[in-house]
Amino acid sequence: MAPTQRIARTITEVLGIDHGDLDQDTGIALTSLITTAVHDEKPKHTLPSILGAIKESQCASELNPLTVIPIVIGSTKNGVDDILDLVSKECSAKEVVMAVEEAVETLERRPQSGEEDEGEEQSGRASAAVQVTRLIKAYTNTLPQLPRWKKSPRDAVETCLAELGSLISHISGRTTAQEGSSILLAASHLVLALSPGADEAAKEPLSCLIETTVAAFPNHFNAGLARTAFQSHFRRLVVPTSGPSTSKDSEDVVAIAWSALRSLDITTSVYERRPSLAAFVLLAHDAAYTFSTSMLTDFFPVILSSIQANVALDEVLSVLISTLAPMRSATTPLELDTDLIVPLAHLLPYLASNHSEPDIRHYTFRTLSLVLGLSPPPVRFGLLKDMLADEELPPQMGIAAIGLLKEAVLEAISGQGQNIFASRYLLAAFGPLVLRPAPLESHEAITLDEFLGSPEPLRLVECLGFYYVLLQRDQNNRTGVRDTDALRNVQKELLDPLKARVSSWASELDGHDNAIQFGILEMWVTRVDDAIVNIQKTLQLKP
Repeated sequence: MAPTQRIARTITEVLGIDHGDLDQDTGIALTSLITTAVHDEKPKHTLPSILGAIKESQCASELNPLTVIPIVIGSTKNGVDDILDLVSKECSAKEVVMAVEEAVETLERRPQSGEEDEGEEQSGRASAAVQVTRLIKAYTNTLPQLPRWKKSPRDAVETCLAELGSLISHISGRTTAQEGSSILLAASHLVLALSPGADEAAKEPLSCLIETTVAAFPNHFNAGLARTAFQSHFRRLVVPTSGPSTSKDSEDVVAIAWSALRSLDITTSVYERRPSLAAFVLLAHDAAYTFSTSMLTDFFPVILSSIQANVALDEVLSVLISTLAPMRSATTPLELDTDLIVPLAHLLPYLASNHSEPDIRHYTFRTLSLVLGLSPPPVRFGLLKDMLADEELPPQMGIAAIGLLKEAVLEAISGQGQNIFASRYLLAAFGPLVLRPAPLESHEAITLDEFLGSPEPLRLVECLGFYYVLLQRDQNNRTGVRDTDALRNVQKELLDPLKARVSSWASELDGHDNAIQFGILEMWVTRVDDAIVNIQKTLQLKP
């Protein structure tokens, strides 16, 4: 009796199929069973049961990769991954590689619209990203078995890895974070499987696959690098939480990618010499690596383009915080190059205002504070003035900029040397921007609800708080804030209009939803007014 017939009879016994219902050719019979299991809604024999029968009858070698892989690669049925794993390990390596190459070409010919993937998932077909992950895993099992790999490693894999990298880039726009991470993880395991047999020539296409994958998914790794950097360098701003964190990040798959790269004898110095998005992301994820200011300069075009394109922000903010915070806290005052300061100071306020994630907005604002703090005082002065005068800047950032101004002024007043923030230029430049209501005309034309529904109450509280601190801290009157004319001007331009409106609106506050907010503003008006009166009395008592 022929071996095929003996195996076929075993398959019928395991699956309970009538002998006449199974093709005499085991390969064809198995393909038919797998096809039915994939396409029928309620097949008699599922993929797991077929897989068990194949293993029990030891007929995996009868499977035809060129027909089985195209059938199962796009299926969402349970057992697909196990079937593919069996085929790629037990069947002809050459045929598996041919089938995977054909599948790669088929996927790359598909349009890049995400709508197609959504439709396929709804109809029971796996997304392109899931299929790519499966194909990479098939390569991982098969490529090391190729006789050609042992003779000429680069020739064996160069073309198929290049095509795989092209496909990964092709689908990157319609891939979820989890899918992108899965693809990088699979690519890393592929490189780890091939690296022991790779010669120097083969290392280039292998490392290129990792780099291409990292560059394709710069927003997909969710490693929480920016949060870690923030918690490390701004401990006093970290709010303790009780109980386990609900925002636990996923495993840092880029760390696995680094394991694969190091198996190819690739170190950080390689990427220091080749600034790119992939190199930047890889270096940012290396926990043992620290960006120097010179390296920050080399990668600065990548950083700027990433901020503008809203990509790799976790990595960008992590690197900026980790590099700039130690400079800011250094005993000897340090300054950042103006060529780095100015572009960041123009981009970061909009990111801090508009990004959808509150954490990113917060980390960006602290990064902006670092950048301004490392600026020469005249440059910092001009940047803050431009920021506060920028009518296109979102209101919340305009309010936060007053806090940045307060930081600069307090540093200057507490310092010993000359500083433009501790001079009479301060009120001349910032008084018209900060120490008056907005709009400039008055609040007479708006109702209480309109006023409380606008950003203006918060802005005024910040303005009054800034002015009050300046009055209290500038005891030597270096800014001229305690001059009689300056005090009188603030009363006329800011306090008197506010007191008039507060008084007129007071009767409308009973039961108002924003009464507390209004009360805070009223408190600051009273506090500043009292401070001015006390200073004026002191000035009158002086001989």
